[in-house]
Amino acid sequence: MVFGHSISGAGNRIKRAVGLGGDEPDSDVDLPTVADRTGFEGDLDGAEAIGRIPMSHVAASESVTEFMGKQTEHKLASYGVEEIDPDGWYPIQIPLDMLYELRDDYGESSMQNMGKHIPEHVEFPPDIDGVEEALHSIGEAYQQNHRGGDVGFYEFERGDGDEGVMACENPYPCEFDQGLLRGVAEKFTDSFVTVEEVGDGCRSDGGGRCTYRVSWV
Repeated sequence: MVFGHSISGAGNRIKRAVGLGGDEPDSDVDLPTVADRTGFEGDLDGAEAIGRIPMSHVAASESVTEFMGKQTEHKLASYGVEEIDPDGWYPIQIPLDMLYELRDDYGESSMQNMGKHIPEHVEFPPDIDGVEEALHSIGEAYQQNHRGGDVGFYEFERGDGDEGVMACENPYPCEFDQGLLRGVAEKFTDSFVTVEEVGDGCRSDGGGRCTYRVSWV
């Protein structure tokens, strides 16, 4: 999965903003912290996300409702990000805090829906054939589109039959990941997809990672 230039909607309006490529931000924005919102323990100091990440967030939220799209843009703007360069790099705390605020304001289901719509607005490698390869591609895309600090990972392991387990050890909201996994799987199958949290811990409860069983039968 590649966060490419196919991003539609608001993404076409967003071109540039503060904090590009290691330059000093153009405004005195206090960067947020997510330490009190997730059990993920990675050090995010210096961590960045490429501009196509928040662009995909805006586009996906617009796919939920026009109102959600405007709220996403408004929250990014409140941190000084009014325009985004798709190839620029931004402190990861900004899109993270935007997502957590949206979850707190509009509920877990809205965050799941937002994650589910992400695959509609990103490019996948043309040689991906089926759900398993698509789920494996999430981890590679994540590493390509984040840098610096300890941003964690996505790691998928195929199980018996049409199912597998995804470990999500990263600072993003649990509900966003649940929606993302469902959206990616549904994009590559006509079968019924379920995403069930398994394992002993959850980031929302202070655990370091969430583990999900994804089935497409």
